[in-house]
Amino acid sequence: MRKTIAIFSLMFVMAGCGRHKPLNQPPQGVQAEAIEKQAGLNADGMRFSAVVTPDSEVPLSFRIPGYVISLKQVPGQDGRMRDLDEGDRVSRGAVLVRIRSSEYEDKVRQASSQAAAAEAVFQKAKLDFDRATHLYDSQSLTKPDFDSARAQYDSSQDQLNSARALTSEAEIALRDTSLIAPFDGDIVKKTIEMGAFVGPGIPAFALAKSDVVKIVVGVPDTVVRSVKLGQPVEVGIDAFPTRTFHARISRISSAADAVTRNFEVEVSIPNHDHLLKVGMIGSLQLTNARGEIRPSALLVPLSAVVQAKDGKYGVFVVSESSAGEVARLHSIEIGAVNGTDISVVNGLQAGDRIITTGANLLKDGQPVEVLQ
Repeated sequence: MRKTIAIFSLMFVMAGCGRHKPLNQPPQGVQAEAIEKQAGLNADGMRFSAVVTPDSEVPLSFRIPGYVISLKQVPGQDGRMRDLDEGDRVSRGAVLVRIRSSEYEDKVRQASSQAAAAEAVFQKAKLDFDRATHLYDSQSLTKPDFDSARAQYDSSQDQLNSARALTSEAEIALRDTSLIAPFDGDIVKKTIEMGAFVGPGIPAFALAKSDVVKIVVGVPDTVVRSVKLGQPVEVGIDAFPTRTFHARISRISSAADAVTRNFEVEVSIPNHDHLLKVGMIGSLQLTNARGEIRPSALLVPLSAVVQAKDGKYGVFVVSESSAGEVARLHSIEIGAVNGTDISVVNGLQAGDRIITTGANLLKDGQPVEVLQ
């Protein structure tokens, strides 16, 4: 009897518990932030920028030492002629600077005189050798005398060749007293002035070819695989914020940098109007292999990304409901990682409040409380 009463008492208690409503789950405390588009951010989450450099740059120096006696004259802003300086444009073949040539002219005259004397000795030795050859053929000259004439001829010929070589070297040195521009370009560096002494091999000018300029950027392997030679690129220059420059990819490095692990990508920009100057800052947004510009991307913290049910990635977005704020799971398409952030190509909009802390503890539709 007591056992039966105990069983019925337990059943009444269980029935009473079943009639009570379950307790409401308190909102999960999370941290959230509104996301915005990043300036210059492409679909791969990277902004590529670099300094504008010339297509080629050559240091110009003298092969011989000497004192500067003249510099190329160019018209100044006031109409008067002035010395060539940085920023001036020169044409191929223009004489940029001259050093004193008097000592080199003396060396040319000295070498020419020695060559003339060697020429006279050679001509006499040649006549003697021709005469000796004729006499030897007619058996009117002994073999030792013939050998002596031939030795004298060979020696005089060697001396003449040596004198001519010295003359040619002296003439080259005289021509090298003038420094000549090897191509059309801009003077980007000048290190000499009138009256200065210049030594051999010390650069006097740096000449840059700027009809085409280039920028070289470091690109990660996640991006370089979609880059092709000749691919069109739109380049922005900070100095010209309202203008876009059309360019093409001219070189892709075949190996990554040992330190940064990035691949060098060179972009060539036509600059026939010479509007772009060496040292300006340029930035670019890469296009895919079909020439389509990559869509803009949003940058979100890696801590906000979770695994969605469909195997894709997702983030929780704070949404308003009748019961308050809830977490809604949005599937996203991700791009490249950039430090502790990752780019999102599709699935989010600028201004969405995403949950950055506590996302891995949430379920879709769960109430949340955004902590300040």
